[in-house]
Amino acid sequence: MIAAAREGDDVNPQKASSGSQFYIVQGKVWTDGGLDTLEIKRLNGRKIPQEQRAAYKTVGGSPHLDQNYTVFGEVIEGLPVIDSIAAVATSKGKDKDRPLKDVVIRKARLVKRQ
Repeated sequence: MIAAAREGDDVNPQKASSGSQFYIVQGKVWTDGGLDTLEIKRLNGRKIPQEQRAAYKTVGGSPHLDQNYTVFGEVIEGLPVIDSIAAVATSKGKDKDRPLKDVVIRKARLVKRQ
């Protein structure tokens, strides 16, 4: 998925999206145990509905981002490119997870829904 970035809850309690930044989510397939742990440690006890759990266990995703960010697109082809972007070296400092070298998208196209 492609979603709008935003500043953290500590400085942005309204969870307002950025007007110019986005991110691409590379979700993973989860197990029941992993989802149970996530509910306790990152979701503060919020339960993931059974139908969503089923999707996370088969298709995958990033449940800790749900209900927190605005999704506005989906990568429908070129997933190996997403995998290569996810594999680049990133910062471990204050700007955690920022690529050490900028990743540039040279071409994208809008596919209209039918």
